[in-house]
Amino acid sequence: MRLGIIGGGRAAWAFGSTWRRIGWPLAGIALRDDREIATLLETPRRSIEELAVDSELILIAVPDRAIEEVANAIPTTTAIIWHPSGSLTNVRRGFSLHPLKSLPPVGEPSDLRGTLLVFEGAHIDVGRKIADAAGARFAQIAAEQKPLYHAAAVFASNYVATLLDIAQQLIGIDNARGDLVALAQSAIENWRTHDDARRFTGPAARGDRDVMATHIEVLQMHPPLALIYQLLAERILASAK
Repeated sequence: MRLGIIGGGRAAWAFGSTWRRIGWPLAGIALRDDREIATLLETPRRSIEELAVDSELILIAVPDRAIEEVANAIPTTTAIIWHPSGSLTNVRRGFSLHPLKSLPPVGEPSDLRGTLLVFEGAHIDVGRKIADAAGARFAQIAAEQKPLYHAAAVFASNYVATLLDIAQQLIGIDNARGDLVALAQSAIENWRTHDDARRFTGPAARGDRDVMATHIEVLQMHPPLALIYQLLAERILASAK
């Protein structure tokens, strides 16, 4: 399936790299600025009009706020139009195919093998074909599920990274970044292994309110962090019963 790509960010790089690995052709890539992704993918820069003629599939890999505008700018085409947004539904009677993965920056190794690709829209046979060829897993959700699905994905990725930022800010030990990563990985592995109260550790899981009160007291110098701590602790207290 011959793919034309519009956009030059992480999703364009992930799908483009995967397309090259599986040996499917790229029709080219349309970019607004001078980015290195065309060179890295070894594919020509093309206009949107040219992609509309030469592509079987057109991937709109731009920020969510621009997807509808870009879709409307594509001339009449026989190509199936799709995008990788986790929050938005399909445009132009195509589909959305969201990789449930934190994607690396352009230029770093990127591949969708083993990733869950979450589909919504029409042409489910095409979505499944992409997933199968990529060695990815496949799931389908309804359009009305997408906002909550994407909120869940944000909790499991962006907000985990943000909590690690907070931990690094507070810990008071130099060069502790790797140790915090190891701690987070051990917590994730424990959560993966257990689906009951054993998935949690720490003072909230033990019901140690004196320790939690001390933590909240010292965090008062950063009131938003104290509130985040309290809300998460209450969640664990409720879930660990």
